[in-house]
Amino acid sequence: MKKIILTREKMKIKLFAIIGYLVLSTFAVTAQDKISLLEIDKVNQLLELSTDQFKIVKIDIDKIKSILEEDKKILSNLRERFKNDDEPGFFEKIGVKRGRDKRIDKIEDLLEEIEDQLNKKQKILFSQIEKPKLNPLSKKELSE
Repeated sequence: MKKIILTREKMKIKLFAIIGYLVLSTFAVTAQDKISLLEIDKVNQLLELSTDQFKIVKIDIDKIKSILEEDKKILSNLRERFKNDDEPGFFEKIGVKRGRDKRIDKIEDLLEEIEDQLNKKQKILFSQIEKPKLNPLSKKELSE
């Protein structure tokens, strides 16, 4: 009787281990399969864009890339200032925050422009694409 209970327990453990492995491997595969909007060639393949759509979408994606680069440079400069104990003044911080908010809005507008170019099938696929996102600025983000 004791032997049967032990084998059932071992079977349960093996079953949970197998289920856990399957769940984790599924998440790993879906995370790897996620396409970034910034990878224009993969986006073009996935959405099967027409030539006209591709031209417009490429321009918007290039604009998004430049906005992200600009934001990265601004944050890099601010972090450098924090490291050198040259903390920006109150009004400068407000200006940086407002600038970030404008860049967030601009990216959202460009994403809407891209989506407006797509048909229904493409919009469904577009919703699965990983889009670049800027979050509102925090002091912690600047000082790291």
